Amino acid sequence: MIAVPYTGSSQTDIEMSNVRPPLQSLDEQVESRVQAIRADRDWWPCRRGCDYCCRHLAQAPNLSPAEWERVDAAVAALPIPIQAMVQQRIEALLEQVVEQGPGSTVVCPYLDEQEGACRIYDSRPLACRTYGFFVTRDHNQYCEQIETEVNNRREEAIVWGNAEAIRHDLNRMSGIPIPFEQHYDH
Repeated sequence: MIAVPYTGSSQTDIEMSNVRPPLQSLDEQVESRVQAIRADRDWWPCRRGCDYCCRHLAQAPNLSPAEWERVDAAVAALPIPIQAMVQQRIEALLEQVVEQGPGSTVVCPYLDEQEGACRIYDSRPLACRTYGFFVTRDHNQYCEQIETEVNNRREEAIVWGNAEAIRHDLNRMSGIPIPFEQHYDH
């Protein structure tokens, strides 16, 4: 097992509101688009319990400095036994990245696999918030389940969110993304 120094704060009583302000505006923009899509589509599959994307990441997370700060604070606020489990998952993912390199399917280390829910849901990265609701010009950012549902229901009036604009704003506000293995000093 690889020893990975935890770069976040070790205090479990971290005030999450101290980390949120830089990202709050983007979170609100994303949530507005998500709610607009869901408003007329109660069948939309992206919701608690659907963890398909969390179990099939194309790569380990690359997050902006502000997102890493928020994720670290959320992990530090978890109960100690859960922190230890998350740390083990981080270490296992670091090993996977080294052994298998890019291109292998990744399970998010923050996912509670038994519950099918994110352990740090309120602090999850913007990529997690936008997936399934936002697209780029040359890449759909949703799973086969959404594509099948949209096609079967002949949904043509979906106004997808602009993932490129969100990523641009995030990069401008917080800096370029930091790879998972770099964040955890591997």
